Amino acid sequence: MNISRVACIGVGLIGQGWATVFASRCDEVVLQDVSEARIEEALGRIQENLAFLEEHDLLEAGGASRAMARLRSTTRIADAVSGVEYAQESVTERYEVKKEVFREMDAHAPGDAILASSASGLLMTEIQKAASRPERCLLAHPMLPVHLLPCVEIAGGRQTSPQVVDAARRFMESQGKVPVVLKEELPGYIVNRLQAAILREAIDLVQRGAASAEDVDKAFRTGVGLRDPVMGPLLRIHLAGNGIEGFFARFAESYRGRWESMVDWTSIPPEAAEKTAREVRKMEEVRTKSIEELTRWRDEMLVKVRKAVGV
Repeated sequence: MNISRVACIGVGLIGQGWATVFASRCDEVVLQDVSEARIEEALGRIQENLAFLEEHDLLEAGGASRAMARLRSTTRIADAVSGVEYAQESVTERYEVKKEVFREMDAHAPGDAILASSASGLLMTEIQKAASRPERCLLAHPMLPVHLLPCVEIAGGRQTSPQVVDAARRFMESQGKVPVVLKEELPGYIVNRLQAAILREAIDLVQRGAASAEDVDKAFRTGVGLRDPVMGPLLRIHLAGNGIEGFFARFAESYRGRWESMVDWTSIPPEAAEKTAREVRKMEEVRTKSIEELTRWRDEMLVKVRKAVGV
């Protein structure tokens, strides 16, 4: 299936990132949101994203202006999805909102168009109930910033066709993405489940006074974080144990002690949130830089990491 015409439904932060990616590689990208003002704001951010990519040689010279020329916009979902081969929804993370959008996309998109959601924790089995052709509906969850981080998680629902999952995977590869396929529907998918486990422990370390927020981040950034761009947690333990079997044989008891001493919250206690917020506000980067400055710094560092590791 050749995909060259794409719609981005909802152009907040995630939708802007998707539009940046698609505009740099597809023939036509239609932006949709509820008002012209939101679309105008999104177009400005997309232009900034594309200029950043060109500035850092992730887009060829003149590529930003050519990509902007491929964009058009509308406030109507029906108009946005008419004639496209792929539609990427990025609206509010609530089932009732997403189901209404999918109902309208399904009614007006061509019968063979793929309908994808950027949901970060919801399940496609529930969302696709709103569609008359649920087999063509799936999740395509990106990482922020979408135009810089290549990973995208693909997950079907119970009624999603395996052929549609494969077509979406191949399309994402054509967009310079690195797709990973979730074989079982789980809230949070792969990346956010890993992040949730790390975040819970980071908050608890600060809450119990074991370390400052700055030192927790410093330990991650200069320890685990330096390894993360080149290997995941499972390859790491394979090397640590001189073979995966060796790791389980040697370190199982040590890890049991760590896990037994960790918290098992299913929600963040208010006192932990308050203390962590106070500690984060003390961090040098937060005290001395604005959100905009930190975002620019993060993006420039991500470019360097991507170039260093070749992704």
